[in-house]
Amino acid sequence: MAEGLFRQLVEESGEDITVASAGIGAMDGAPPSANSVDAMNEEGIDISAQRSQMLIPPMVEEFTHIFGMGRGHIELIRNYFPGSVEKTFVLREFLGDGDLDLDVPDPIGMDLEEYKRCRNLIKEAMPGILKFVISGDLEA
Repeated sequence: MAEGLFRQLVEESGEDITVASAGIGAMDGAPPSANSVDAMNEEGIDISAQRSQMLIPPMVEEFTHIFGMGRGHIELIRNYFPGSVEKTFVLREFLGDGDLDLDVPDPIGMDLEEYKRCRNLIKEAMPGILKFVISGDLEA
């Protein structure tokens, strides 16, 4: 869902930013869940053609920014790829509200409403992420 939301935002902005997603425990080639597709269709975004992929060293080297859904994801990425520390962030840290829970829960196996809730948590962070990626400034 994050890839689809960010891709749409980047396209709307006219910026030249490549968007991709990968996971530490992802199985290569798996389609998004039906609930992810349905939740994103409500936003007018079709993610049905997206396929999961495992985060591998060449990606970590190539990517300029890596965003995880929660602190646990970021800790794992930083442990597996120590050279990624400076470019690895929690997705929701760009909301500017230090009191927020930064973790986006994994809705796998849950109902559509939980997927929508997670989509919305991700979506509200996207403008701040785009500003950060463009400017490089955490306070952007």
